[in-house]
Amino acid sequence: MKDTFLLQEIANWQLEPKSSGVELPSIQRGFVWKPKQIEDLWDSILRGYPIGSFLFSKTSTNLHLMDGQQRATSIFLGHFNPYHANNATTAWSIKGELPMVWLDIKPENKPDNSKFLVRLTTRSHPWGYQHRENNKALSVSDRLKALEVFQKHKDNRGGYTTFKNTTTFPFDAWFPLPLAFFIEANSTHEVIEKAQQHLPDYFKTLRGSFEDKEAFIRILKTELKQELESIWNTVQKSKSISIKSNIIEDHVLNEENESENPTLFVRINSSGTTLTGDDLIYSIYKAIFPDIKDLMENMNLDFIAPTQVLSLASRIVASDLDENRFIKKINVRDFQRRIKNEDFKEGLKNLFQSEQLKELFQQAIEILSCKDNDLFEGEVPPVIIKQFIKSNQDLFLFFVYWLHINQVELSNQIKLKMVGKLFTFAWFGFDNLPKLWNEKITNSSFWNEPLNELFWWNDSDGIEFLMKPNLLREYYLQSDVENRFIKEDKDRWGLLENGVGERIIQYYKDVKSQEYDFPKANEYFWNFIGKIQYNRQLILLAQREYINTSFGNYNQMDDLDDTNVPWDWDHIYPSEWVYRKQYCNQGIKDWNNSNGNFRALSLEQNRSEGNINSPKVRLTTEENREISFVNNDWQYWQNIDTRIWDDKVENHFRAITTRMINIYEVFWNDFKINELITIDKNNIE
Repeated sequence: MKDTFLLQEIANWQLEPKSSGVELPSIQRGFVWKPKQIEDLWDSILRGYPIGSFLFSKTSTNLHLMDGQQRATSIFLGHFNPYHANNATTAWSIKGELPMVWLDIKPENKPDNSKFLVRLTTRSHPWGYQHRENNKALSVSDRLKALEVFQKHKDNRGGYTTFKNTTTFPFDAWFPLPLAFFIEANSTHEVIEKAQQHLPDYFKTLRGSFEDKEAFIRILKTELKQELESIWNTVQKSKSISIKSNIIEDHVLNEENESENPTLFVRINSSGTTLTGDDLIYSIYKAIFPDIKDLMENMNLDFIAPTQVLSLASRIVASDLDENRFIKKINVRDFQRRIKNEDFKEGLKNLFQSEQLKELFQQAIEILSCKDNDLFEGEVPPVIIKQFIKSNQDLFLFFVYWLHINQVELSNQIKLKMVGKLFTFAWFGFDNLPKLWNEKITNSSFWNEPLNELFWWNDSDGIEFLMKPNLLREYYLQSDVENRFIKEDKDRWGLLENGVGERIIQYYKDVKSQEYDFPKANEYFWNFIGKIQYNRQLILLAQREYINTSFGNYNQMDDLDDTNVPWDWDHIYPSEWVYRKQYCNQGIKDWNNSNGNFRALSLEQNRSEGNINSPKVRLTTEENREISFVNNDWQYWQNIDTRIWDDKVENHFRAITTRMINIYEVFWNDFKINELITIDKNNIE
């Protein structure tokens, strides 16, 4: 049995998986290394630094990689050459266009502690990262310059996350070439031939002294001949590097699976990217039920990681066995105890084999998307659903489990109420999920019930008081409220007791059918405004047509940890007119990073230089206003054509607050929240 592997052999585990004899077991999580970590690993390899050993377990025919996936995948990416004809290579854990590793032949600068300038291009950052600080994205200006170059390719007309890795390259660079060219070439002459054959004609970098590929090739043959030879020799030397490996004996694995404490899995991941409890549970269950890996892959649940699916499934079965009661997230020791129970083991197995779990999750996601609901216009952007599932696992489980035990026919009206309630819980501060579960999970009419009871449930739990948009709009139109912000009143975020404030307090009383004094009403108002002011999911919902059209291919749950969103969160009133500026009214500062001043905007449509265009200039065209979800607030934005130097912030205040309420109103209207709230004295608007 081999105890060392060359870099090419390690790369072949994914380049030639059928013949490599090495596979990734389900114990391993997805590929989670950041681009900087990949670049730093290759810098270490080229310098001859040790990079650690690999740990395997032995099956009847293959080796299972237990520790070292992140390093192995990074090594594979360096060997990956997307220019090969009919290249069908697929990575273990990365979907879509694979990242590419590049080497800069002659950089004038590089990160601290690096000898080589290794570059990585990815789907979300096809231009790579900053050369000096390789953990930071390029500036908007530099990304736009790169985009202008990349769009010279005939296929690069859509969003940049659709660009193929063969049409892009690291832009903040001097003289970059794919690392795979050096690995495959038998001489520097062959490296140049590959560059001439494969690099796009418009090849041009931010810092290189050439205008296109032809000029670049000329420089490679003349001025960079010595540097090219040096890099090629370094890469050739790296081919002889051997990485050690160790194999875990079967009896050790058997002991581990029987143990109450999975010491082995914890210790082998004591450094690097540590496995989570869900990862360890997955490894334990895979040893007991090997078919789980194939069953999980057949579920095609791109929204949810396999380890999270198993975690949720385990809690479903545990709840079934405990009279439908809430089961908190199961830790490793608890899972090991439960899996010894035959009813739990069989219940979990049947849940996967019968495809019931697959159907439940798919039904839940379909309902959340609203795409087939004729009561909802358009579709909830996938990124909102993914974020909901990722950040609200207990709440998503509540939804799935309710579907599991309440086999009832669901009308589009009920489905819309489901989505409205779920996003209300997620976005407006619901806290006590165990109480909700134990009291409501078996209630087949739960989604039809009004939200009233759950507003500040028991005066401590539950959701914030949802306000009628029109009432909120009237409140912020009061000159006294505006003056509180202009004059920097310390209580400006709270409720003004007089005027419309009195009606708001009465609204609280009507919704809950109880009396509230001003301090309590002020607390309700303050907390609610904090939610609608900063929750950017509300912006994505309001701009959903634009998000779905421009970024329909974007998958925030991709396994590569490269999840900077492909849109910019653009300040309508420029942040450069606010940040660290003197003579800037505090009211402007208060609202600068709020929903009222943000819009999601693709890089292609963002400003070309700096961040100093006025709101009037940015929103001057009807198209820009439409994609930015600017409507009646335009009457105020159009009056702001330069930086505000004094306290005459009326237009800014009106624009910001109007937009914030408009964004919130989309949530209120489109999910028909008014139908989820009953009032004794008045019909809600």
